[in-house]
Amino acid sequence: MNGPTFAQTQAASSAPAHRGAAARAARPEPDAGNGLRILTYLRLHWLMIAFCGTLIGAGGAYAAWELLPSKFESYSLLQVSSSPTTLANYGNPNQNRTDFTTYVKTTANLIKSDFVLNAALRDIKDLHTIKSQKEPIKFLTEELQVTAADGSEVVRITMAGHDPGDTKRIVDAVQKAFMVEVVQKEVLLKKAHLQTVEDMKQEFQKILENKTKKPDAIIKVGGVNGADGAPNPFPIPPVNGLAPPPPVVPLNATDIFLKHDPKSIMGRYARAMEDCEKLPRDIQDGREHLKELEAKMQALKQAPIAAETMALAEKDSEVVDEGKRRKAAKTRYEFARAVAGNSDSPPDVQNLKTSWEYHEARYKQLIDDKARALETTKRKDEMAKLAAEWEAIKHLVKKSETHLGSAKAAFEHAGKQLAEMPALATVGYDRPGSLYDVEKTDLVTTDMIFSRLVSQFHLTKLELESPPRVRLLQPASNPSKRDMRKQILGTVFAGLMGYILLAFGVISYETMGRRISSLADIRTAGSTAVVGVIPCLPNEAGGRDPIKRIAANEALDKLRTYVTQTWLSRGATTVAVTSPIGDEGKAFTAFGLASSLAQAGYRTLALDFDLLDPALHHYAGVANGAGMCEVLRGEVEPRAAVQTLANGLDLVTGGKWSDEARKAAVGGRLESLLARLKEPYDCVVLHGHAILTAAESVEVARRCEVVLVCAQYRETKSPLLRRATDRIASMEIPYSGVVYVGATEEESLC
Repeated sequence: MNGPTFAQTQAASSAPAHRGAAARAARPEPDAGNGLRILTYLRLHWLMIAFCGTLIGAGGAYAAWELLPSKFESYSLLQVSSSPTTLANYGNPNQNRTDFTTYVKTTANLIKSDFVLNAALRDIKDLHTIKSQKEPIKFLTEELQVTAADGSEVVRITMAGHDPGDTKRIVDAVQKAFMVEVVQKEVLLKKAHLQTVEDMKQEFQKILENKTKKPDAIIKVGGVNGADGAPNPFPIPPVNGLAPPPPVVPLNATDIFLKHDPKSIMGRYARAMEDCEKLPRDIQDGREHLKELEAKMQALKQAPIAAETMALAEKDSEVVDEGKRRKAAKTRYEFARAVAGNSDSPPDVQNLKTSWEYHEARYKQLIDDKARALETTKRKDEMAKLAAEWEAIKHLVKKSETHLGSAKAAFEHAGKQLAEMPALATVGYDRPGSLYDVEKTDLVTTDMIFSRLVSQFHLTKLELESPPRVRLLQPASNPSKRDMRKQILGTVFAGLMGYILLAFGVISYETMGRRISSLADIRTAGSTAVVGVIPCLPNEAGGRDPIKRIAANEALDKLRTYVTQTWLSRGATTVAVTSPIGDEGKAFTAFGLASSLAQAGYRTLALDFDLLDPALHHYAGVANGAGMCEVLRGEVEPRAAVQTLANGLDLVTGGKWSDEARKAAVGGRLESLLARLKEPYDCVVLHGHAILTAAESVEVARRCEVVLVCAQYRETKSPLLRRATDRIASMEIPYSGVVYVGATEEESLC
């Protein structure tokens, strides 16, 4: 048999378009089981996933590259002393150390304060990075990072940005603004305070000079001589023959304070003596501690290499390669020595022995070098800690030595002052009230205030001359790229996510739609047996590819053979061809089956009962003239509507649809019409409506002995196919089966 003859030219131009054309162009082999269905879906849409996934992935990769932090980073360093470095407080080197954490936090907050950032903006307002910000202060507050490790004196100002030049200038400007607005302003305030103290000191000095010039402010010292027995430097002549009064000696304010307030001198003397006793012990302890640290560092340098480090060194690639060469040299030497009768005399054996010994020494030297390098890296952090501690102790020892020299000088000075003080009896301390009156007490009080002002003046001056507590350690560094691993990984992940998201969408869409993709899907969709498998689609059967036309004709002949031997041989004469919802190859199958039956010698009539969308005339290549609609309306006699084709097939086209024709295709009228039409024929093939969408299809199917349900590749959905086969089974039709249209060549061999 040559199979059915399709009107190729007309079928190619008039056959209905099919929605799965793109998927059919390069269809993969279907999977046999449900477990590999996802792979089938991916292979069906690989081109769309590749194209659209590339677009989505490129967009995601670009967004990830821009959004992830891969900016240029610049940083500057400030050093904050753990305690104020001031010569005025040398007696207490640990002063304010407990407030160090609070001071560091305060410094960090001041760096990001509005007045510091505003001052910085005056120098960087022309930068593009600043001009592009609507709120520069907020931008700097968010982007600037001020950090300080616990226990560290270093404060780090960091910023990351896309422009390296702008980033460096911003960090420099903020650091400069902080030094000017905070550190230098604090110095200016101290200078103003110093000037105030100096003004008050001069004022009190004038008051003291005025008080000491008054007669009642002169201190009397009994006798012609002074208190120390020396002649009176101010002799007074006799008056009226009387003896001169006791001489008077004018004393300035400092002499009054030193001679009449010995407690101050004794206190300074005691403190200086305590420092002279304590500081040598502290210096000695510090030097011993330095020796201990030096011993630890020396021991760390000379410590033997650990076994773990040796094991790591032996795993080094260079060591492993040398070990292989050593082993090979030893093997050659032992073999040559064995051949020479365990003798090392032959020159070849001696050369091999020398080579082995060289590789042996080289192997040990490599292990030693690698182990020492690893151990040096391992001990680096510990050595750095010991070195830092050594520097700190050395600094303290140096400060203590300086302090000891100052304490000795203070001790000697206070001792001289105590030695020069007159006895208490000579100045009248054993006679209260003999030397002092109210005004004199006021003079002493004024002198004490003056002394405190002098002390405060010198302390403030020393503090100004001392190094500032916050000082610049490093200006803004040259910007460098951050570690780009995070950015690269994020970009790669975002690019892959485009494919993953699209693949997930395809799988979700296919899982929800559950379109027929293989013969296995049809077998699992219902209990009805598969009686025909056509290895091409309807538009391919009438195309120009002869191989596909031959394969389609062969599959239709196999379907005809199954129908004749299984059902027609049992008395069945009417075969209805339908599908779940339409456009699923039922017209192609009906015409092909009818043509094959006619060419096999069966008197066959093909009826187009799809009144709404008749299609058999497209495959037959004839016009849709008077057909079933006209016959149902009674306008044409059934025999007059029959057209005989060249292959011997009789055909009744669908005709022009009307509602009267649809209403007539029911009940006894339909049954009598079918009975009249099939009287002279061996088989009648009906192309009906979709079984799930039209009521007429049920009427036609119930009056047929055989119903074939067509399922087309990528057009029919598994749930709808199951519903169609269940409906046919509920109508108790004698014979039924499923025809799969669009299978692969392998599937058509079943």
